[in-house]
Amino acid sequence: MQVFKFGGASVNSLDRIKNVGDILKNQSTETPLMVIISAMGKTTNSLEKVVDVFFSGDTDNALRLFDVVKQQHITQAKYLLVVNYNGCYNQLNDFFTEIEWLLHDKPVREYDYYYDQIVCIGELLSTCIVSHYLNEIGVLNTWLDVRDIIRTDNNFRDATIDWEIT
Repeated sequence: MQVFKFGGASVNSLDRIKNVGDILKNQSTETPLMVIISAMGKTTNSLEKVVDVFFSGDTDNALRLFDVVKQQHITQAKYLLVVNYNGCYNQLNDFFTEIEWLLHDKPVREYDYYYDQIVCIGELLSTCIVSHYLNEIGVLNTWLDVRDIIRTDNNFRDATIDWEIT
């Protein structure tokens, strides 16, 4: 198996996402690939700000800040995808709903819990868009939600992987 890891700068624009597609399209189909994608450039910082504002009690402003992240990703998908846009949009919308559901309430758990729930969405959004793009250009792939694969303890922001269950 060949593993490719693309950082946030590798997927922070349409041209860079297309470059990822070109790199992967030129790989041999005989060797299975695993592709790991970071959140798009500066998305993690934006989501950390959402957590900070939310945890300070300013739910409305947290939702506004999250809407900026949301619109950035919808725009990327809209300009990148043709055939797969609707499927991508629906999947993105499911992720947005998860976070908006959290942000509509006042925080009742510790900061680190919200940090882990909200900040991880950056990678889910970028991998969703890239996966749909790769399928659209003929690099067939299966998107996997890492939250369904890797199991950890509840030590938020410093979790230990449970390798036996994972």
